[in-house]
Amino acid sequence: MTDAPLLVNARFLTAPRTGVQRVAHDLLVAARNLVSFTTVAPARPADTGDLTVDRVIPGPPGRPGGLLWEQLVLPAAARGRTVFSPVNLAPLAGDNVVLVHDLSPRYNPAWFSRSGRLYGRVAFAAARRARTVLAVSEFVRGQLADAGVAADRLHVVRNAIRDSFAAAGPAEVEDVRRRHGLVRDYVLFVGWADPRKDVATAVAASARVDLPHDLVIIGRAHPAFAPVAEPHGPTVRRLGFVSDADLVPLLTGAAALLYPTRYEGFGLPPLEAAACGTPALVSDLPVLRESGGESSVFLPVGDVAAWAEAIRAALRGELPAPRRSTWTWDDAARQLVTALGGSAAEVLAAQRNASSPA
Repeated sequence: MTDAPLLVNARFLTAPRTGVQRVAHDLLVAARNLVSFTTVAPARPADTGDLTVDRVIPGPPGRPGGLLWEQLVLPAAARGRTVFSPVNLAPLAGDNVVLVHDLSPRYNPAWFSRSGRLYGRVAFAAARRARTVLAVSEFVRGQLADAGVAADRLHVVRNAIRDSFAAAGPAEVEDVRRRHGLVRDYVLFVGWADPRKDVATAVAASARVDLPHDLVIIGRAHPAFAPVAEPHGPTVRRLGFVSDADLVPLLTGAAALLYPTRYEGFGLPPLEAAACGTPALVSDLPVLRESGGESSVFLPVGDVAAWAEAIRAALRGELPAPRRSTWTWDDAARQLVTALGGSAAEVLAAQRNASSPA
């Protein structure tokens, strides 16, 4: 096959699809009718979702091998073509476009393991060298500019939520409750093993609430993060990793999503909760005001008493109903095409061509 002028670094498809991997997948699916690209990966994953891997170029095995593939094999295979890397890491050599999701390793290295700190250094070096740098929010764009990335190379491609995040039906909620043994009202916490998410505040606040409930915690450890003590307590229920198929009814059935994070590049979970009809209790951070200011209840960072009172209000059904974000992945794809150098007229023409009968 003949490669398109734009090569997509699809190494992310070989990792579990959580967080940034899901964002990259959904953005590319939305963009494929607007821009021609070839996806390249070091292996053919068992599940690529709605994407395909067009070319497999084998590389060394393991996590370190993946980094070597990205820095040596991929730029050699590009042969001067532009490489788009949608998950932070990009080759240091060649003509590159990179999507930066956050700068948390620079903001607080203590949250990360040695490999996570190395990841952060390489990711930032790649952003400094890339021709075009995309940020998922104005907040991240500002941090990149403050760190020395030239403003004329910076563009925002704002995150969106997929259509599958919508209120699940009663039968689906009951099924996921039954399978996970959830018999009481509950509040939900996503990503406990990431130190910046501050699960300790959620556990302490939940323990202060005198209404019967569970604090349901999902997620699993990742080698990039510094260790987090496994949360324990009379109300804590740890479910481990859950698929999107389970996450949607879990969100729908929750009294609230707890999001006491201390740093984010965007913050999708509160928007996903809102799409499922569930209010989100979130840290009062500027980036969360930017990404979901109309659909969240804002609380002081680390204020256990305030979070406990908000959990009580959620369990009593006293929180306002959230509103679903109207921003879509199609909107984000148009931002991507513009950042890549396409005009608004070219975007509209591509849309018309994609919708025309063969």
